[in-house]
Amino acid sequence: MAPRDANWIDGLRGIASFMVVCGHLCTAFVPWLHSPAPDPKTAPHLFQLPFFRLAVGGRSAVALFFLITGYVNSIGPIGKSRAGNTDAAFNGIARSALARSGRLILPTMIATFLTWFMANTNAYHMTKHVDSTWIRQGWHRQEPSLYQAFRSLFKAEVETWTIGWDDYDGTQWTLHLFLEASMLVYMTMFATVLVRPKARFLIYGVLYLFFWQKGEGLAVGALKGLNIVFGMFVAELHNHYKDSATSVLPAPVPALMILAGMFMAGYPQDSPHHAAWSHSMSKLMHSVTHKDTDVRRYWDHLGASTVLLGIFFSRNARRVLTSPVFNFVGRVSFPVYLMHNTMIKSVLTWMVYLPSAMNPPRNEKGQQMDLQRGSTTHIFIAVFVFFYILYRLAALWVAHIDPVCAKIVNAATRWAYGEPAPMPNGGPTLRRRSAEKPRTVLPS
Repeated sequence: MAPRDANWIDGLRGIASFMVVCGHLCTAFVPWLHSPAPDPKTAPHLFQLPFFRLAVGGRSAVALFFLITGYVNSIGPIGKSRAGNTDAAFNGIARSALARSGRLILPTMIATFLTWFMANTNAYHMTKHVDSTWIRQGWHRQEPSLYQAFRSLFKAEVETWTIGWDDYDGTQWTLHLFLEASMLVYMTMFATVLVRPKARFLIYGVLYLFFWQKGEGLAVGALKGLNIVFGMFVAELHNHYKDSATSVLPAPVPALMILAGMFMAGYPQDSPHHAAWSHSMSKLMHSVTHKDTDVRRYWDHLGASTVLLGIFFSRNARRVLTSPVFNFVGRVSFPVYLMHNTMIKSVLTWMVYLPSAMNPPRNEKGQQMDLQRGSTTHIFIAVFVFFYILYRLAALWVAHIDPVCAKIVNAATRWAYGEPAPMPNGGPTLRRRSAEKPRTVLPS
């Protein structure tokens, strides 16, 4: 069986990226759906109900990304460790840890450059005047001089990885956490390559308890730590059960786990006290976590983890996630994540607010008021076109930009390892020195 089991994990990653985009669209146009009901005495809308609300909520999808990071980055070292091939495990960890930064930072820098270019060619001008608070908050001015423009670009590129904030694209705040999470995986794998699987399970348990009690404030412990540790735990299960994983549990059990996880992942982002079911969940989680904890992150984690575990044990769920559609959305998931905010602030905003922009509303004093969105039908059509353009651009990114990034990262890592560069015609590699003994290099 292939390490990613015919890419079912990539299909899940594609769902996660799609959910993130849907969540931001909800925040932009229908933020009231983030509550379980308008108020405690009013009946909820269909998409405020459990399960249905996942269609417009993206918070649990971020937890899925961290789970997948823990799973994918640890599955190889765990397999080599269990096989007793510790030298290959250490070699793989070292290579992956070195290349991981480039694989995350380089595409993100390109995405930041693109949104910077859009802002400084005044492509976001309409964004400043729309009636959507979330879109309006993403507006960035056109810098008055070339020097200030490049200075702001440098600042955004650096601060994405230092303070976790990009002035041009606020949705990149998670990326430095993904990089930290990857390094947590590699550090844990490095420390446990020589131990027995049972001991490693015990270590996962200790780490899980540590991060559970650490989740104060923004709950980085729950957002990053718990999901990463659980992802490594599932990777351990993968190497333990191998091909028999989908026949371990009776057929109904994985399906029930997926349903239970979807219910937990639907914990509302806002006003949980507006509905009895979410208010009960809030009280339950507050009773088992730190006083100042953001319990939303804990329910996101528990829901996403239970869904992942259910899919891991389910043959049918894996079969669905390996279908051509899910394989495609999985392949383009990272560029979709990187570009969707830029596309919302430009293409989608232009489509939704163009009729109002052609005849801007003004108050009785003649002052321009916020641009008003089109009808519901108009918005649905605009969102459909937006998704088509977004995924087409993401496919182009995978076809043309990803290979360039991969070549740069591979060249940099080969230089760091002191390895010879491949011949331009694809022939054998050049020897560094005839007197130097050739070195056997294990694949990453």
